[in-house]
Amino acid sequence: MKRMNSEKKTYHHLIRGIIMIGFMLLLLKLLLTNNITFFIAPKMNGFIYFTLFVFLLIGVLLIFRGTSEEKTHYDCECEGDHSYPKSKLMSLFLYSIFIIPITTGLLFADHVLGSSVAQNRTLKLGADTQDMANIQPVKKKSSSSNPSQPDSTPDSSSADMPEPLTQNEYSSLASNLLQAPSINVTDNAYVPMVNIIQENLEKIIGKTITIKGFIYREKNFFQDQIVIARYGITCCVADASVYGMMAKGDVSGLPKDKWIQVTGTIDQTIFDGAPIPIINIQDYKMISVPKQPYVYDVGVRIE
Repeated sequence: MKRMNSEKKTYHHLIRGIIMIGFMLLLLKLLLTNNITFFIAPKMNGFIYFTLFVFLLIGVLLIFRGTSEEKTHYDCECEGDHSYPKSKLMSLFLYSIFIIPITTGLLFADHVLGSSVAQNRTLKLGADTQDMANIQPVKKKSSSSNPSQPDSTPDSSSADMPEPLTQNEYSSLASNLLQAPSINVTDNAYVPMVNIIQENLEKIIGKTITIKGFIYREKNFFQDQIVIARYGITCCVADASVYGMMAKGDVSGLPKDKWIQVTGTIDQTIFDGAPIPIINIQDYKMISVPKQPYVYDVGVRIE
């Protein structure tokens, strides 16, 4: 074993321990504020709690090692490179890569995805029926949370991730939407409701619909066209897709990324060679960003 001068090296352990504690505090902040849902689906929270514990444990051990009264530490003789930065400038550069995101994450508000990211993501106008073919484990839900009885409050939102629908629940939701004179697209059943509208477009044309989302425009849109968009996630924001419905009306002056609630009648148009629903806007109002801006693509369980 080779002896190393602790006075020269222990401050590296101290800094690294502080960095680990910093990441732990950042995760703790996101959990306490529930802003963790801006980055991952609630079903992943268990992994975050485990990671938080690991960061805390490693951070404490590194700080203890860095402040230990021992004059020497031992280094292994393996062939791997365990060398420390040779200059203070290099140390500053390497550690700032970790310190800067921790500091900004703790001090500044968390960012909600908008149009700039949507340009590089899949745009699903009317969604895609293949999205509902995902096989997911499902638990029995009480009647109060049955998606066949969606919340009628237009601005309702939930931080909880809905369970995957069974085929019977999906069929029941479709039947209710086809029979209802008007449709209110709710957060807890956003993706299946938009899918059902796409699947049954000819039967739903003429119905009144209320939907909310942020304003998004494709480059080839006319001035009177927008998408009422939401990000749908399955696991985390890395797999987020843009769901929504096209709308047309007197919207040329509306800025992108602003949140809007639109009421209008459903019609049909062609986009990229395929028929999709479009909303003829009758009324709209600007709204604030919901507490949970994302919706969840949980799929339908095939039994």
